[in-house]
Amino acid sequence: MLPQHSKNWYNECFKELARYLDFKTPEIKYRTKRGVKFAIYKNKEKRQHYTMADHITTHTMRRTAITTMLRLGMPEQLVRKISGHAANSKEFFRYVEFAQGYIDEHTDKVFEKITKIDLKELKI
Repeated sequence: MLPQHSKNWYNECFKELARYLDFKTPEIKYRTKRGVKFAIYKNKEKRQHYTMADHITTHTMRRTAITTMLRLGMPEQLVRKISGHAANSKEFFRYVEFAQGYIDEHTDKVFEKITKIDLKELKI
């Protein structure tokens, strides 16, 4: 019923959207060869660097969605089902680890605030 599009078509659409969002700042991309770091150019003759828009793909959007769902507290098994990851997927646990770090960071901030509260002010 809906038209079929290739992954490349979607990637180009995401890149175009990113260009409208002003992700045009040059991002210097590096590679290392035999221990020597050198810049890679989008256009070697013009020495034109890649931009953030050039790096956005369907996979970027997928990773963002998974991380966002986890950070907002959606249960792992639901996120895994939506994303199609297997129960023992090592790749999926990279997202969980990142989201857990985010949660820990904010929990630490709250704990820090709690420890600074004067109990007399609370009238407990």
